[in-house]
Amino acid sequence: MRTVVQAVLVVAVAEAALCLLVLCATRVVRNRRERSVRHTAKAVRHLVVETAGGESPSAGAALAVLDRRSWRAVEPTVTRLLNRVKGGSHRALTEVLVRRGVVDAALADAARPRSLRRARAATLLALTGPSLRTDPERGPEARRVLHTLLGHRSVTVRETAVRALGRLGDSASARLLLGTLDAPRPVAPGLVGDALIRIGPAGVEALTAAAGGGDEQYRALAVELLGLIKDRRAVPALSAALDDPAPMVRAAAAAALGRIGEPAAVAALGGTVRGDPSGRVVAAAAEALGLIGDENAVPVLEETLRHGVYRPAHTAARALLRLGRAGRTALADAARGPDPCGAHAREALSRAAGEGIPDR
Repeated sequence: MRTVVQAVLVVAVAEAALCLLVLCATRVVRNRRERSVRHTAKAVRHLVVETAGGESPSAGAALAVLDRRSWRAVEPTVTRLLNRVKGGSHRALTEVLVRRGVVDAALADAARPRSLRRARAATLLALTGPSLRTDPERGPEARRVLHTLLGHRSVTVRETAVRALGRLGDSASARLLLGTLDAPRPVAPGLVGDALIRIGPAGVEALTAAAGGGDEQYRALAVELLGLIKDRRAVPALSAALDDPAPMVRAAAAAALGRIGEPAAVAALGGTVRGDPSGRVVAAAAEALGLIGDENAVPVLEETLRHGVYRPAHTAARALLRLGRAGRTALADAARGPDPCGAHAREALSRAAGEGIPDR
C-alpha cells in the first residue's frame, strides 16, 4: 500500500514539475516574442509618425510595402492613431491601410457569418470612415455593408455599425439610423444620437421628417439633435414643433431654437412664452430668447417676469440679462416692484454684478 502511495506521489510531483516547466517555457517564449515585436515596432514607428505628420512623402509608401512581420508589429499603432488624427494625417494613414488591403479585408469580413469578425470589420471601417467617405469605390461599399449590419442579431455588431455610419455618414444613413430606434432589434438612443451628430448637416432632412412623426420620445430626440447640429434649415420645423401636443417635444424644440440662435424664431418663441400652458415649456422658450439675444424679445420676457410663476419668471429674469441695455432697464424697473417679480429681478442683477456679466 505504501509503495502505491509513493508511486502516486512521484507521478503527481513529476506532472506538477512538467506543468511548471511548460509554463516557464511558454512564458519565456512569449516574453521573447513580445520583445521582438516591440523591437520591430520601434524600428519602423518613425515611418508612422512621418506619414501622419506629412513630413516625408515616401514614409507612407514604405509602410505600405513593409514585410508581414514588421507590419503586424506596427499595425496597432496605425489604428490607434486613426482615432486621434484628422484631415490630411487621417487620409495618409487610411491610404496605407487601403494599399495593404486591410480595408478590403474588412469589407469582406463584414459579410462573413462570425459575429466577432463582423464587429472587428465594422470597427476598422469606423476608424477609417472620415477618409473613406470620399472614396468613390470603397465609401459606397462600406455604407452598403454597414447598412446590412444594423439589423444583425448581435448588439455589439449593431452598435459598432452605428458608430461606423456616423463617421461615414450621409443622408441615407441618417434615415436608417433613425429607423434603428424602433426596430425589432433596437440600438441605444444615445449611440444613435452621437452618430447623427457626427453626420451633421447631411442628416437634417431625415431629422426634420422625424420631428413630425413617431412617438413623443422619438420626436423629442429628433428636435434635440437638430438643435445640436445647429443648422438654420431646421428652424421652420423646430418652430412648428413648438405646437407639438407633447410638452417634452415643445420644450426640446424651444431649447433647440435657442442653440441655433436664429432671430427669425423670436416671434414663434414669444408666442410660446405667452400662450403655452406648461411652465417647463415657457421656461425653455424664455431661455432660448435670451440665448438668441434679440432685443425684440424684451416685452414678452418682461411680461413673463411680472406674471410671477416661479420657474418662468426666474428664467425670464436671467434671459433679460442677455438682451443688452433694454433688458437691464426692464430688470431695473422690475426690481423696484413688489415680490416675487422684484426678487427675481434683483437676483438677476446681483448675479450680473457678481459674475461680471457685461452690459452689451
